[in-house]
Amino acid sequence: MSGLAFTQAPAPALPMRYLLAAQAWGVVAGLWLAWQGEVALASRWTPATLVLVHMLALGLLGNAMLGSLVQFLPVAATSPLPAQRCVPWLQAAFNAGVVLLLLALATPLRWLAPIAAVLLGGSLAAFAVLALVALSRGNGERAVRDGIGMAVLALLATLALGLVLLAARSGWHTPVSPGLVNLHAIVGGVGWVLGLLVAVGSVTLPMLQGTRAIPPSWLRGAQAVVLAALAIAVAAWSGVLPDATWRGMAVPFALFAAGVLLVQSRTQYQRNPLLRRFWRWGGIALLGGGAAALLPGGHVLLGGALVLGIGLPLLVVGMALEITGFLTWIALRQRVPRGTRVPGVGSLFDEATKRRVLHAHLLAATLLLPAVFAPVFSCIAGIALAVAYALGLHAQWRCWRQVRHGFSTTPR
Repeated sequence: MSGLAFTQAPAPALPMRYLLAAQAWGVVAGLWLAWQGEVALASRWTPATLVLVHMLALGLLGNAMLGSLVQFLPVAATSPLPAQRCVPWLQAAFNAGVVLLLLALATPLRWLAPIAAVLLGGSLAAFAVLALVALSRGNGERAVRDGIGMAVLALLATLALGLVLLAARSGWHTPVSPGLVNLHAIVGGVGWVLGLLVAVGSVTLPMLQGTRAIPPSWLRGAQAVVLAALAIAVAAWSGVLPDATWRGMAVPFALFAAGVLLVQSRTQYQRNPLLRRFWRWGGIALLGGGAAALLPGGHVLLGGALVLGIGLPLLVVGMALEITGFLTWIALRQRVPRGTRVPGVGSLFDEATKRRVLHAHLLAATLLLPAVFAPVFSCIAGIALAVAYALGLHAQWRCWRQVRHGFSTTPR
């Protein structure tokens, strides 16, 4: 980890808030699926399905990715986030906004929508502005900073589209076409989520998994694919391209997965084998999601389950567990007296615990896939998902609490 700028690291508790909240939202999403059962997987348009999608996209992925940016920008991209004292308030407003949004989607309480829009929209917009300011001031790798900037701009576009859709659903705007819903999902999924994964992965794959350095030309090529996908999505929404074009929007995820599996296969000095396995299985799920969307009669719910329910969560959960050990290590270095040797990151978060979390997620995945075709399995799949995320949350908290409750020290 010699390439990290430790002196610019934020207070470890700041990103840790987001990472713990992400796992907690995973538990809630699993319980919601278990409670709603077949209704949550009957159609992409049911309120129960919309709530589940936003629990995963905003609660789980949103918290994990915002938290990783809080840590990644100053440490790996040398772009310190300004006004860091605002981060806890932004995180609280963001999650409160998510809760109110879900209530507005699931209940007739439409008056909650404007409050959700203010909290959720305001917190995301403020975070995006802070991130863009940090990127403009940073001096890290230009291609990485450009990629993060593109992802943050896509986040702002996703937010704007989401507010329009929320206004239409709440009766304060004329009804919108399904194409705008698709555009909102693609700008958020491909532009924000995948765009950020491409930029961050170009640094973390070599650093944390021991892959060969990602050439800048590869990174620029991946960014071009993301931009092309967004341009195609806009053309499909405007009617220039046929509706069938929407199905091709899973291709960028499949290409990203193929790239991850390729660089993993060419690794000379492997690191963090459990993290590699999280990303390997996540990549396989993303490939499956792309295939499900492209095959004749492609199943939208199956593709969504593979990409949003399995593939992307495996990537971010694996990274969250790894980052938790790293944040705990930083916090201990700042807390213990000089001359006290801090245990290595690997010993703070043992591999056996990560393995149990991975196996729990893989078991949940094997139950979620048949539930798409036979919704009778949705209840048990939801319970399995909740247990998997609960195991991850408990493991993260147990690691993090060492900052306060101490560890076995060895004087130098």
